[in-house]
Amino acid sequence: MIKSWANSATRKFAEGGKSRYSGMGAVAALDVLAMLDAASSLTDLSPLKSVGLHKLAGNRKGQWAMTINGPWRLCFRFAEDDAWDVEIVDCH
Repeated sequence: MIKSWANSATRKFAEGGKSRYSGMGAVAALDVLAMLDAASSLTDLSPLKSVGLHKLAGNRKGQWAMTINGPWRLCFRFAEDDAWDVEIVDCH
C-alpha cells in the first residue's frame, strides 16, 4: 500500500488523474500506481516484467523504480510491506 508521497504533484496526479507530466502516459502511470498500491511485498511486483522493477543506486540508493513509459519512472522506498515517498520522475 502507498503510505506517503515524495511531492504534491505525484499525490495530486494519483488522487485526481490530472497530469502535469508532459509526454507521460497517464493511463500507464495510473496502472503502475494501482499495482504498487495493491502490492504487499516486492515479490508481488517482480514477476511483472512490463513494469521493469529495479533497485536504484547513487543518490537514490535504497529506492526502487518501476517503468511507466519512455523516460518516466515511479520511484519509491519499500519498507514494512508498504511503499513510501512515492514520486513520478523523468529519469533523463
